[in-house]
Amino acid sequence: MKELQEFIDWKNKIIKSNDSDEMNDFVWSIMKSPYVEYHYNLITDKTLNNEFRRDLSSRFKEHQDKAEDFLINKLDQNQDYEFQGDIIFQLGKLNKKHKAKILNYTREFTESELAYTRNKALIVLGWLGKIADTKILEKHMLEDSDTECRAWSASAYMQLWFKRKNETLKKKAFEGYYKALPLEKDYFVLSVILDSIREIGKTKLGISQTALDDLDVEKIEISKIKAMNYLEKQLK
Repeated sequence: MKELQEFIDWKNKIIKSNDSDEMNDFVWSIMKSPYVEYHYNLITDKTLNNEFRRDLSSRFKEHQDKAEDFLINKLDQNQDYEFQGDIIFQLGKLNKKHKAKILNYTREFTESELAYTRNKALIVLGWLGKIADTKILEKHMLEDSDTECRAWSASAYMQLWFKRKNETLKKKAFEGYYKALPLEKDYFVLSVILDSIREIGKTKLGISQTALDDLDVEKIEISKIKAMNYLEKQLK
């Protein structure tokens, strides 16, 4: 096992060489090491190559319980405010020892003044939330000023559905979508809502995935009308 100083020296060497193979080897080594805090510090180091940081972040969960304990402590101490979105996203993937705390922090961060933090929290709420959390999702899908937050609120309903698949959740999702569709003007958000309705309702709505991905405005507008008619029938 490498000592911490060896990892520090290795990282400095990588910064100079920018060698992708060395970066990959480093990631696989640090994730198996006991140096959780150093691994975290690298993830939050904005001077590092973005791809390097992304790979380091994707493997942080390999520290398992130690990672979860470390990140929960960060939140308990109200540290690294700027990175709370990334912290809750990591905890959402871990979610073993501190499930209740993680869900409570997730709910709390959906009200963050930072759009990025709200965004990550809404995604995690889709993974971990309960049926009662659809109230939070509806509020953000209808009222959030940030486009991505509205979109991931819509998507989070679908993630909850994949996990639970009960009629109450389906109704809550459809009620939210029925309110959101006439109000929403952004075509990315509309595409996410329509895709979610298709998945939950197992209905085509006359639009292809390609048209949604390409944000085909004309086809989205036509599908929006069909979706409203479909939801109205489902909610009777």
